[in-house]
Amino acid sequence: MRLKDKVAMVTGGANGIGRATVELFAEAGARVAVADRDTRKGKALVDGLLAGGAEALLVPTDVSSDTDVATLVNETVRRWGGLDILVNCAGVDITGSVVDTEPERWQRVLDVNLSSAYRTCRFSVPHLIARGGGSIVNIASLQGMYGWANYAAYAASKAGLIGLTRQIAAEYADHNIRANAISPGGIATALGANSDQLEPRFAHDPGAPAPAPAAASPAPAPTAAPEAPRLRRAGLPRDVAWAALFLASDEAAYVTGHNLVVGGVLSVAL
Repeated sequence: MRLKDKVAMVTGGANGIGRATVELFAEAGARVAVADRDTRKGKALVDGLLAGGAEALLVPTDVSSDTDVATLVNETVRRWGGLDILVNCAGVDITGSVVDTEPERWQRVLDVNLSSAYRTCRFSVPHLIARGGGSIVNIASLQGMYGWANYAAYAASKAGLIGLTRQIAAEYADHNIRANAISPGGIATALGANSDQLEPRFAHDPGAPAPAPAAASPAPAPTAAPEAPRLRRAGLPRDVAWAALFLASDEAAYVTGHNLVVGGVLSVAL
């Protein structure tokens, strides 16, 4: 088992890419702490994993809160004695152009999508050092590399996350801590709907067009037609989870500071 006896923590772990990552990591033998505000789905996920013989823990967490993140890390380490893997998957899909994005909207996106990774790493890195190293995987987006209209704050947050990933890789290489990002393209999830539910104040920007159908990234899938070739369809959450599993495992022991695009043909045929 690729992650046997490893302790992993996944933010945004109750839905979409985060959920797929939790499930795959558990299948690979990891003990997984699930951090999410969606406690109903988080509990159902953890209960199912426990029933199947996996080791899992739900820690209700708002990743924009220093207190919540500190509690998340402390509870994980208290339960299993350490931490080996951190996956930052929590994020919100809040729309708005530069002009239509008021300061509160801008700050909320950065707090959840970017500053959350700073918080989790700040509290987690000492525990990774204590284990003799570990792996950090940050879920960014093609939106951090290319531009699509009406996603000013989202694009800035994901570009910042890619930059932060490289900085962490450089700072902690001597401690055998690897940090990598994944930039998904159009992935079939309910991120948009979940964001509307959890962030009702920002469900729609009146100054902008109606948001596109929900996806894990604002980057549009080349086509949603089921008969289209696999690499031209929307991706699946598990497609990204497999990439996270590789980067978290010892198979990627010499990979750090990398941004792995998981987007089918989208990034080469815009």
